[in-house]
Amino acid sequence: MKKITLQELNRIRGRYKRFLSPRKGEGSIKVIVHMGTCGIASGAREVMSTLLEEMSREDAPEITVAQSGCIGLCDREPVVTVIRSGESPVRYYHMNPEKMRRVFQKHFIEGKIVKEFTEVGDENL
Repeated sequence: MKKITLQELNRIRGRYKRFLSPRKGEGSIKVIVHMGTCGIASGAREVMSTLLEEMSREDAPEITVAQSGCIGLCDREPVVTVIRSGESPVRYYHMNPEKMRRVFQKHFIEGKIVKEFTEVGDENL
């Protein structure tokens, strides 16, 4: 992975700041990218970047993005939790940029859970 300069990091931050800043009220979809040490080592930063890129293309104000630390599922990282208003949370495991794009389109836009990225028997489905 190439090193990112402070200037590049600030440029990226500025570009996505509107998605990460607190909002009045919560959107109908909340996405949590779990970014503990194990998640970051497994690719959570790339998953977060992909999510933010997709959001900028779709202009999706109903989506609120957050990050959290480790949730104790190190063997399933990167993990993304999606909470849609009025529905049970869904956790997606072993995420990567390609999977994040698919979840964005199917779950966020079309409202369909991508079950193959969740675990069989997941109590949230």
